[in-house]
Amino acid sequence: MTRIFFPVYFSLSFFSLSLFGQAPAADTLNDARSGVTNSGLATGLPAGPSAGLPYHVGLGEYQCFIINNSTGQLYGISSALVTAGVPWDAGVPGLPIRVAVPRSLHFIDVASGLHNSLAADQNGEVWTWGANGAGESGTGTTEDVGLTPVKIKTDSSGKPFTHVVRVACWASGGSTGNVALKSDGTVWIWGLTREGMRGNGQVGQLNTRPVPVNMPKGKKIVKILAGSIMLALAADGTVWTWGGNNRKELLGTNTTDYTHPHQVPLPQKAKDIAGGGFFSYALGVNGILYGWGYYPAYLGIGTGGWAHQAPPPVVPKDLTRELNLPRAVVSITTNSVATHVILTDSTLWGWGDNACGCVGNGQELDYANHQPPYAWDWSPGQMLVQKPVHLARGVHNFVRVFGGSSAVFYSYAETATGQLYSWGRNKGAVLGNGVVCPNSEIISVYPNSWDVPIVTAVDPFSLSANIPETSPYCVLHPDGNPCNQYKRRSVSAN
Repeated sequence: MTRIFFPVYFSLSFFSLSLFGQAPAADTLNDARSGVTNSGLATGLPAGPSAGLPYHVGLGEYQCFIINNSTGQLYGISSALVTAGVPWDAGVPGLPIRVAVPRSLHFIDVASGLHNSLAADQNGEVWTWGANGAGESGTGTTEDVGLTPVKIKTDSSGKPFTHVVRVACWASGGSTGNVALKSDGTVWIWGLTREGMRGNGQVGQLNTRPVPVNMPKGKKIVKILAGSIMLALAADGTVWTWGGNNRKELLGTNTTDYTHPHQVPLPQKAKDIAGGGFFSYALGVNGILYGWGYYPAYLGIGTGGWAHQAPPPVVPKDLTRELNLPRAVVSITTNSVATHVILTDSTLWGWGDNACGCVGNGQELDYANHQPPYAWDWSPGQMLVQKPVHLARGVHNFVRVFGGSSAVFYSYAETATGQLYSWGRNKGAVLGNGVVCPNSEIISVYPNSWDVPIVTAVDPFSLSANIPETSPYCVLHPDGNPCNQYKRRSVSAN
């Protein structure tokens, strides 16, 4: 069988930096823990995606972001401060850092991709930061716009770009960019919109300012996801897909027209969607979970391992019998290779590829004996968990899972009390546990050294210093390069 590889994304060296910068700004941590209830949003805007919860989390490959819903303040966590939306010397790698946006703003959503991110504030305006080589900033240029977040002032027609309530990022092969959902249900997109992401009948091109997606007339979109395809849920319960570079298995519509939005043929209306990468889901109003995608083993319906998996469903498949979950699903989220659901009893379950500990059941590849050591090679299906497993068995109050499709190999979950949990790949010091690698060279050679393969409680805002840890390989081989560059020390936030 021909081996299929995931796209090879940029390495961390895209942004070179010292992981141990100068002293952080004085406001690195203050007010992050000042309440656990949503304080409400501006009149006319719907509640945020995690309304009523203490935190909302947006995940990217090398950076994650947390909104404190009570204050609306936005924080970034990364080993690469340049991707966290802050100046080089403004904080501590691996600890929450206030993103450099006006303090008066209350943020309602945040999303992140490979090296770019964006967030929507309570005024419905969008702020972007990070890479801009594909026009991700939305400001009309592909030039470097600097480290500080910038506001998108106008769309492609010159009108003010406002009333945004949801945002998302994608990166798929030769296509990368951002998408936004407005309160009127319209979808807007910008970046390098190849592979049909533009949704206007064209293969796609460079759009450096937001342009509207040609959704069918009368369809008000209420949720939008982005990955290898665009996936949208309308207010009437219909689900729509487009993009995917002519891979109809990703669309679930059995059509080769990937340049226009098409309705996914579901037996019933949907109340939620998940995925958008190489596999996707729609949760029916009666609780039945439907799935489709390029890698059916990730859907819980593959048999005989990766090499002998079932053929991909080109239209949604009822997964109820195959998954055999003990209760109905109330919430579903995916990262790039794994799926997580919360059931009616508030328990957390997962399945998918566990090569980097992405499922969260305490297992991953044996990187100590892997060739090369502590370095995943991006091949799919190397450690499949093909049936749901119960995670964090002692916890029965999960209310939300956070994932992503842009090379996101980790996840966060939140309980009703606001306790955060994280698990998976920690190459970018993104798990909120304060653990960072000692330098970028060791990260590059041994990127899976800091994985946390089991669902683990974290409290990022209680951390006062990061925790530098070298690779386990360097512990056994301390004299070779780059292991010999390691010197243990931590950086305090005070």
